[in-house]
Amino acid sequence: MHTDRKTLFRSTMTVVAITGIVAAGACSSDSTDTSANGLTATTGQPTTFTAAQVLAATGGATPVRFAQPVHGTIRPAANGGITYTPAAGYSGTDTISATTSDAVSLYPSDIAPLTTIGGVPIGGSAFGSALTAVPGSTTEFYGLTDRGPNVDGRTDSEKVLPLPEFHPAIGRFRLVAGRAELVSTITLEGTDGQPLNGLVDPQATTGETLVDLSGAALPTSDHGLDTEGLVALPDGTFWISDEYGPFIVHVDATGRELDRLSPFDGSLPRELSLRTPNQGMEGLTVTPDGTTLVGIMQSALRTPGLSGSAKSVPVTRIVTVDLRSRAVSEYLYPLANPQKTKVAVSEITALSTTRFIVDERDGKLEPGADKKLWLADISGATDVGPRSRVAGSRYAPDAGGLLVGNRPIETAVGVTTDTDAVARLRSMGIVTAGKTLDVDLGGLVTGLDPSGGFFGHDKIEGVTALDGGKRLAISNDSDFGLAGLASATPPFTLEPKTLANGLQDSGEILVVDTTKLPATTRNTDISVTVR
Repeated sequence: MHTDRKTLFRSTMTVVAITGIVAAGACSSDSTDTSANGLTATTGQPTTFTAAQVLAATGGATPVRFAQPVHGTIRPAANGGITYTPAAGYSGTDTISATTSDAVSLYPSDIAPLTTIGGVPIGGSAFGSALTAVPGSTTEFYGLTDRGPNVDGRTDSEKVLPLPEFHPAIGRFRLVAGRAELVSTITLEGTDGQPLNGLVDPQATTGETLVDLSGAALPTSDHGLDTEGLVALPDGTFWISDEYGPFIVHVDATGRELDRLSPFDGSLPRELSLRTPNQGMEGLTVTPDGTTLVGIMQSALRTPGLSGSAKSVPVTRIVTVDLRSRAVSEYLYPLANPQKTKVAVSEITALSTTRFIVDERDGKLEPGADKKLWLADISGATDVGPRSRVAGSRYAPDAGGLLVGNRPIETAVGVTTDTDAVARLRSMGIVTAGKTLDVDLGGLVTGLDPSGGFFGHDKIEGVTALDGGKRLAISNDSDFGLAGLASATPPFTLEPKTLANGLQDSGEILVVDTTKLPATTRNTDISVTVR
């Protein structure tokens, strides 16, 4: 594996940073620019400037961190803004020094909470489980919720759903004036027109127990779907992948289900149902020619005889579906040593019929988290699906899929390093997908703000390519702003997910211009007139 396309952001400065605001006088810029666009505040009162106001004040350059002004203080505000408070009794012209970069553009969303429970807002901006461009547009995108607000329960197999009545939905966003504006939503429905929900489908045994805030067990539902991947077609319809079956569901422009592919009826390989809970078909894309759906499993399958955790096996599966013939193929993608790094896949994005961007990430907040976008190529990879022709193998869908030496692939690979896994598979006559690093996203955002205050999310789950991949639009799954339970006994109380900048997690879209990597920064002075 090697790096490609000026991939790694290298920080060459030392800065003192606290939650996205740096001490006055700290500098990491290549040049200084004083903005002619000032802001106005009132003596003795805090004033919040919106993201659009700050962008106007920097001349359109994206702020990645700020220095504290001499005559007041600033702190991050919701939705990408900042709150400035002048020093007691001060009036005059103060200066906020912003560090900016033209390699990135940030678009926070401003969506009201779904509700508030026990003083904790349940965020309404959690549309970042997938991101895809509206066909024909580079400024409008579709996002996708997952199954709804949920947090880990009292045991490894328990999940608590604060809003069991939640309905998964598609959101349409427009990027304008430094914000991601929600234009419309589409609630997903079954073939009968009834809304889908986030309860477990009875066909798809996950081993999980879902409960509500009172601790009462929730039923299964034939309208249950844990939505994760999204494709928008020019005809107005959508394909959506999920984690339960995993299923791939085709819906019309209104969100009503038209049909679905399933591992339980032969339209998808049966072995895919061996996914680890919450590790199903996490990503979905369509090739640029519109002929082939391409999904990817979040981690390795739990095949019979596997010793150790499937999450530590360093291969997962890319699944292709020909939309005309419905022929299915499977290819192995090597994960970057998940036993050590704890990474898994969250998205796949097509650049061609054989080349894809794959999003591998850990579950940590910035700074210093592991979030990398890789270029994967399956042109030379071996098909290990139902139509495989690997010498000495046989396909047994109820025994884990392709068997080599009478063992399923994941069982044969086991818990090992990615290098060893690739070598073992090659000795079996199986070639994995090629893989090179495209963008070290964690390195990029931590380099821009070492405090983790800039796009410091833990779950980077949506990636769509613009201009053939020269620009990348990236979204986060905010988990509805929830981190977990604050109490271990019912009725449960909730703990908010708090970012390094001190704010509750919410949905944002980051656009990265890969032609401007490694990223450079400059200082922009923003005048604040206090009167």
